[in-house]
Amino acid sequence: MKKILRKITDFFKNNFKLIIGVAVLVLAVAGFFLIQSKTTTLENADLKKWTESSIEAKLSTVQILTENSQDSELIMKCVDKMSTFNDSGEFAVRDAIKLCNMGIKLQENN
Repeated sequence: MKKILRKITDFFKNNFKLIIGVAVLVLAVAGFFLIQSKTTTLENADLKKWTESSIEAKLSTVQILTENSQDSELIMKCVDKMSTFNDSGEFAVRDAIKLCNMGIKLQENN
C-alpha cells in the first residue's frame, strides 16, 4: 500500500506543472463555452426570444440588421406582428427583419 501511495505522490510531484496547465486549459475552454451560451444576441434568436425582449434590444437589433434604416420602428412593429402568428416562434429574427425591410422598400418603390 505504501508503495502505491509513494508512486502516486512521485507522479504528482514530477508532473505538477503539467497537471496545473491542463486544468487551467480545461477551465478556460469550459468558461468560454459557458459565456458563449449565455450571451445569445437577439440577431441570432428566434421570434420566441423577440417577444420576450425589451424595446431597446429590439430597436438596436433592427438598426444593426438594416444598417440604421429610417423605418426602424415600422420594421419593429412588423416583426412584432409576425411574432403573433401561429408557429412563428421558430422563425429567425434575422429573417423576419429582412422580410419586413424588403416589404417596406417594395412598398416605397411602387
